Amino acid sequence: MAEFSLERDEFTHEALADGGIHSITVKGGAITISRFGMFSYYQVGTSYPAAYRWRVLAQPRSEIRLFFVSKGRDIRVRCDGETKVFSAGEGNCSLVREGCTQEIALHGEGACELFMLVVGRSDVSLPIADSQPRLYDFLKADQCAWLLPGQNIQLGMRKITLIQQILHEKKPVYLQAAYTQVKLAELFVLFLEKADRFGEEEAVTLLRPDELARIRQVRNMLHDDPAAPYSLVGLAHAVGTNETTLKTHFKAVYGMTVFGYLTARRMELAKTLLLANNLKVSAVAQEVGYKYASHFSAAFRKYFGYLPTKLLRMLVSVPAYLSAGACPEVCTYLAIV
Repeated sequence: MAEFSLERDEFTHEALADGGIHSITVKGGAITISRFGMFSYYQVGTSYPAAYRWRVLAQPRSEIRLFFVSKGRDIRVRCDGETKVFSAGEGNCSLVREGCTQEIALHGEGACELFMLVVGRSDVSLPIADSQPRLYDFLKADQCAWLLPGQNIQLGMRKITLIQQILHEKKPVYLQAAYTQVKLAELFVLFLEKADRFGEEEAVTLLRPDELARIRQVRNMLHDDPAAPYSLVGLAHAVGTNETTLKTHFKAVYGMTVFGYLTARRMELAKTLLLANNLKVSAVAQEVGYKYASHFSAAFRKYFGYLPTKLLRMLVSVPAYLSAGACPEVCTYLAIV
């Protein structure tokens, strides 16, 4: 389509139809641009180190853009002269005025994953003036700005899980668009729920840069290789600290214990593998670091409330006569609930 100019590495979501999905191969990976209802999103993934720059073209209205980085480092986002630098496990929110472009640069230090959720400022009509004065002032500003100009948001497992569900969890064709729209809304609501408290966690702000870097390194190890056999003492020594400091700082930054994070990462990955690849439970157990399938099943049930063997039975089975073509009113209804 004409709105995607690969020669100039410039992209826009303005002309996307509802439900539209465009994937473009770029240096080192791909960019996917999608729209579902009031939300658009960009997903950028590179599989090997590659320096790459691209630009989101100016839009005809002011927008809120949420950035979430699950992999990579030194990812730079620039708008109206101000640049934010992201590493894995970080996010932030930018307000981009109509007519302003936004530039993103990957500096080629490793593979990266970036997710950007976009919603028009005019679409946010919530009674937040009294309950969230900081967010209210941010949304009313008549200039490009970052919600957290001095630091970034630390991503918890819940946000990461939602992004993985948006990108990878598959539903029957007639449900996929509605499911994606609901998950995008959930991610945005999760941001709104905590937006006025971002940056106020005293324990995080008091950490020195080197201390925060160690905690991020541990988080990246758990996220990138959840199947490895970890111990607190091993993780602490790997990043040059001690067990007590690691436990205290990790809980302050991510809101959960080291092994709570690891368990959540393993379980969410296991669910994705079961749904996407239809693997046997024993194979998935090995993939996420469990030697015995029985131990994995017990952990899965404790986390989700049901056994992995029953996961596929919980999926919606769509009869042939309820296809989108045979029953369009069903799809219309699902798109608006």
